[in-house]
Amino acid sequence: MPDSPQSSPPESLVCYVDDEVNLLGVVKRGLERRGWKVEAIGDPFDALRKIRKAQPKVVVLDLLMPGMDGFQVLRALKSSSDLAAIPVIIGSARDSQKDKEMAFSLGAAAFLVKPFGIKELLLTMESVLGQSMFPPPANPEPTDLFGRPGGAG
Repeated sequence: MPDSPQSSPPESLVCYVDDEVNLLGVVKRGLERRGWKVEAIGDPFDALRKIRKAQPKVVVLDLLMPGMDGFQVLRALKSSSDLAAIPVIIGSARDSQKDKEMAFSLGAAAFLVKPFGIKELLLTMESVLGQSMFPPPANPEPTDLFGRPGGAG
């Protein structure tokens, strides 16, 4: 399929904003293998324009970027009437309580601490979007959280 703009963006599009090129590639490949279309954005200044054009289902946003940090990008997204409803997941090496509180106060839907795995990201996206990203197991076992048969104990 050509890279031409579509009249309506795919429902499964995620924009991933991070200045770490290697991480962009790893996350992009991991999400694409699971059926997502990914717009990988390495420049925070480009992020708003590309997100506005793409209208993704979710944005994953790093905090530590040169020139404009993720808090500034998040603030701009949430103050824009056409972008404010898009859920934003913060994915950052910064993991202080103050950073988490700031992210949530600015409208972030979730906060992941790097390094995070693709499955953790997908589970977070599932929670944020309110839909299942994984098929149910073929032979579900009746176990509780701790893995004991039969439920609570």
